[in-house]
Amino acid sequence: MVYLICALLGSGVLAAICVPLFRSDNTLESAIIEETEWDLLQRKKEVLLGNIQDLDFEFKCGKLSEADHTQIRKEMTTEVATVLEHIDQLEKSLDLDVLIRRETDSRKASAKPKSQISCGTCGAKNPPSNKFCSECGAKLNRS
Repeated sequence: MVYLICALLGSGVLAAICVPLFRSDNTLESAIIEETEWDLLQRKKEVLLGNIQDLDFEFKCGKLSEADHTQIRKEMTTEVATVLEHIDQLEKSLDLDVLIRRETDSRKASAKPKSQISCGTCGAKNPPSNKFCSECGAKLNRS
C-alpha cells in the first residue's frame, strides 16, 4: 500500500513538472519575447548597411579598386533594396504592430542627441563621442 501511494505521488510530481514543457504557450509574454520576421529583416538591414559603410571605408583606405568597389556596392545595394521591399510588404500587411513600432522608433530617434562636432581640418561632422575625425583622422577639439 505504501508503494502504491509513493508511486502515485511520484507520478503526480513528475506530471506537474513535465506538462509545462510540452504545452504550447500562446500568452502575450511569449509573443513579445519571440523574434518576428520583421525583427529579423530589420537586423539584416542594419548589418547590410554597416557592411556598405565598411566597404566604403575600405575603398577610401585604398584597399579596393574602383571597379571592385562599384561592383560589390551594387550587389549590396540590391540586397538592401530587396530587404526593404520585404519590410514594406510586412508593414502593409500588419496594422497595429507596425504603428507601435514606428512610434517607438521615432521617439527613440528624437531622444538621441543631435549635436555634432565639426572637424577643424576637413569640416566633417562627427558624433560627440568621437575623439578623432571619422573622415580624416585628425584629433577633434572639444571646446
